[in-house]
Amino acid sequence: MPPIPTKEAAGPSTMEGDLPPRGVLEVRLLGPLRIRRDGAVLEAGELGGPKPRQILEFLLLNLGTPVSKDRLIDVLWDGRPPAEALPTLESYVSVLRRHLQPGRGKAGPLRTVTGGYMMDPVLVDLDISRFNDLLHRASHCGPTEALELLQEALDMASAPLLGDELLASWAEEERGRHELRVCRARALAAELALSLHEPDHAVALAREALSGDHLNEKAWTSLVLGLEESGQPLEALRAFEQCRRTLDRELGCSPGNPLRAAHARLLRLTGETGTPVPAPLPATGASATRPLAAGTRSVPPADGTALGILIVDDHRTFTELLAGALDREPDFRTVGSAVSVESGVRLCRELAPDVVVMDYHLPDGDGLAAATRILQDAPDTRIIMLTGDPSQDLLRRAAGIGICGFLPKDGSLATMLDTLRHARTGNMVVHPSLVAQMGVTAPDPAGAPLGPPLSPRELDVLRLMAEGQEIRGVANSLGISIHTCRGYVKTIFSKLGSHSQSEAMAEAELRGILSVKSHVQAF
Repeated sequence: MPPIPTKEAAGPSTMEGDLPPRGVLEVRLLGPLRIRRDGAVLEAGELGGPKPRQILEFLLLNLGTPVSKDRLIDVLWDGRPPAEALPTLESYVSVLRRHLQPGRGKAGPLRTVTGGYMMDPVLVDLDISRFNDLLHRASHCGPTEALELLQEALDMASAPLLGDELLASWAEEERGRHELRVCRARALAAELALSLHEPDHAVALAREALSGDHLNEKAWTSLVLGLEESGQPLEALRAFEQCRRTLDRELGCSPGNPLRAAHARLLRLTGETGTPVPAPLPATGASATRPLAAGTRSVPPADGTALGILIVDDHRTFTELLAGALDREPDFRTVGSAVSVESGVRLCRELAPDVVVMDYHLPDGDGLAAATRILQDAPDTRIIMLTGDPSQDLLRRAAGIGICGFLPKDGSLATMLDTLRHARTGNMVVHPSLVAQMGVTAPDPAGAPLGPPLSPRELDVLRLMAEGQEIRGVANSLGISIHTCRGYVKTIFSKLGSHSQSEAMAEAELRGILSVKSHVQAF
């Protein structure tokens, strides 16, 4: 992917200052998506649905560079596009334009180019562009100014990139590249702080860099030298030993000359004849198990109404993004995270969460094995399983164990939150996309009237209604008018022989439209 244009190309930064010129979009991709347009603020849920939002995010990541329609189709449907992918993409872009540049048609930041689309860098002020510009400027000035610029950039990057995309593959790739840039910037800032004789600052920056990349030898060097300069030789020796073990275990190599020289000085200074046994340091790899309540992030206190949630997943970025999203909700609080069956079961016993969000694939076994052990100890615990490759046998086993819900791991945050709020033991919720992957429909009960089939658009409306959305929300999600949406609802009621939304849901479940089996409720 080509580099993102710098701030000069994207226009002046005004996100926290005065209003920008009319027609210019101020966009924040670090953390939850946020757009300011002509004084009005648009959040991620106000762009016409997940697909239009993802189109915008991908175009912004390629700010100023045309992106072909074929590439966008591949991104939106992860290489498995539907038959009507092209007209669907074009309709999503029309929806996006109505939200981003109302009344201006194609004369706005979202441009149509030959074979694709592009976000105009002259009409977009993007935080990632400002971040990259600060890094570029820092590489062309003296140490003091460079450190100030890097610190400004790192303050901007405190939130993860694309905070609304939990695990879309393209978003994960972009996040990985961005996190690498952030880690390198932290390591460079630590070196600069050390050169300016600010050892405490260097140590703090080095620790932050190692939390994202525990194999960064430059960060280890700044950490050891910073501790040495600040008068903490024993801590410096412990850090060196941690570095030596990490590099030997994961890369099969030894620390470089600057670290070895520092090690020799520290041994002479402390009068030690050998390396002291290192005290346990905070784990920096993905294999760490971190109770959030005692970790690096504060947890909202229990208030009698918030559901305590434990996340069991070996994917660190996904866990951090999901935990951040949950803690922004007033009725949720994350109580911890684990990365394996064993650590998940142990933390469930220690923390007694109300709900466990668990990946099916774990390093030391599968989520069903963990769920079985958790429910044996605490049968009222609600467990939501995440997977990308369901099967009929898997759903049968999950229902027998007492799993409350099955969701796609790359599903929307809104679906996750809704499921956590409504899942109950004894009634398993399964997302329609997982049902569709299995190609399963439930047999119709004897005597159940079949009636005319629902069209794909009617099914979309029905599923959104089943998620609890009102007519206006359904219309916004699908990019249609309220009048058109009401027409679809009337047609659905007519085809299902129903007179209310609850009757329509019950009839749809009876016919197997939203259900795999009678004990499995899809929404």
